[in-house]
Amino acid sequence: MATIFLLSALFFLLGAIIGSFLSVCVYRIPMGKYEPTREGIRELDHSVSILSPARSFCPNCEQQIAWYNNIPIVSWLALRGRCASCSAPIPFRYLLIELITAALSVCCYLRFGFGPTAFVALIVVSALIVVTFIDLDYMIIPDLITYPGIALGLLLGATSSLFHGSGILPLHQPFVQSLTDSFSGIALGAGLLYLVWWLYLVIRQREGLGLGDIKLLAMLGAIFGYECALATIFIGSVIGSAFGLFLILIGRHKYSAHLSFGPYLVIAVLLFIFNFLNLINYLRGVTNDTIWRAF
Repeated sequence: MATIFLLSALFFLLGAIIGSFLSVCVYRIPMGKYEPTREGIRELDHSVSILSPARSFCPNCEQQIAWYNNIPIVSWLALRGRCASCSAPIPFRYLLIELITAALSVCCYLRFGFGPTAFVALIVVSALIVVTFIDLDYMIIPDLITYPGIALGLLLGATSSLFHGSGILPLHQPFVQSLTDSFSGIALGAGLLYLVWWLYLVIRQREGLGLGDIKLLAMLGAIFGYECALATIFIGSVIGSAFGLFLILIGRHKYSAHLSFGPYLVIAVLLFIFNFLNLINYLRGVTNDTIWRAF
């Protein structure tokens, strides 16, 4: 138990550090390349990239952030969400991304144990976090993430195929166990979503989905196979429809307005990766059994 607690704490710390870097990716990847659809994003008058400038800076005053003011989670709380140089508010999402990444990092360890599967899962989860927040800000899913993700899935499938029949696979399920799994995941996942995109375009004469969503499904299918791709489409559609209907009912969204679909696909695939649905059923069974024993 002590080992599990210690490793969980280490994964939480690792996730918080990664989350700090992911915030940089969310801000810099689309900057200057796409038009933001969310208010409050300060666009810069010069180009930036993930690695340039090397040090983090305040988007308001553009001053470099000292290392002691850039400690994940702790610095945001210590500074009370304000820049140390200009006192401009630091968006809460920076803390949120760090906390989400830290929590999901622990989930990777608890779900897959201490091994290569957990670390590959953390890489994929990190990419999905970046996809989510960029899609919320710009309604775009960058090829910079989906194309390497597809390549990663095919590489994982090819590697597993080499070990096929040996009884030792490099990664556990739900990762693909063969190159065939990767190709079938791409074909069924991205193919089905492309069909939906095409039918909507023909019937409504406008796009109902972005091609980035299709590429994201190709990436997920390549990494996790067709079962994950199909489950992601179904669960993501249900969650997205329910949330969209809720926004319409409270007057925060119009029926004909576009809605970012990427975040709902990400929620759906996280449910699949971490087997949350079965976990809920398991906990419900344990709870019910405990209650019956009490009587």
